[in-house]
Amino acid sequence: MSVEITSTPVIVLSKTPYRESSLIVVGISPDYGKLSLVCNGAQKIGGTNFVTVDLFRELSVEFTESKSSLKNARETEILSANDKLPENPVNFRLAGKMAAFLLANIKEDLPMPYTYDSFSSVLQHLSGAVPGEQRWTPVQCAVVLKTAFLCENGLLPQSSDERSSAFLENVVAAGIDNSALPKCPADYWAKLNEWLGTVIDINGLRKQ
Repeated sequence: MSVEITSTPVIVLSKTPYRESSLIVVGISPDYGKLSLVCNGAQKIGGTNFVTVDLFRELSVEFTESKSSLKNARETEILSANDKLPENPVNFRLAGKMAAFLLANIKEDLPMPYTYDSFSSVLQHLSGAVPGEQRWTPVQCAVVLKTAFLCENGLLPQSSDERSSAFLENVVAAGIDNSALPKCPADYWAKLNEWLGTVIDINGLRKQ
């Protein structure tokens, strides 16, 4: 009986030691939403199948399909390391809050391509991988992720103001493409972030 093998990008949101040398990794995938993987031998020194699996790394993961929510990872490959992120405590803490939000609210087997791409872009900005003059501020990063998640789940309130709707659509597009954000006064980003937080509260989403 053949075993079906699947490959998908995954951003690591949490990792937990499992047995002697393995890890249980939970991440977000554009194809599967929340994806839980057991990486057998991932902590073993000299292992060949697994790169170092760490928080906020973007990986290509090959795994075997199963009826269980916990899939067996076979190999991993780094797509984006984001290794400089821990060097900035403020940005690292923000990334942790974002990861906690995603872990609490994304579902298994529900594709999340907008949210995945936006979080990937946000991590690049928070880790300093984007040139300074093009880098999003932490508040802008928060706005990008919240807007993408709410939009993808149909939770953004409909507005009669076409300019406001177009602005939010452009924010989502920028998150997906990792491109320039729409122009607006600097203080507007903080107000928009606060408003998005209110929308999250009204919809009963968990913050962690």
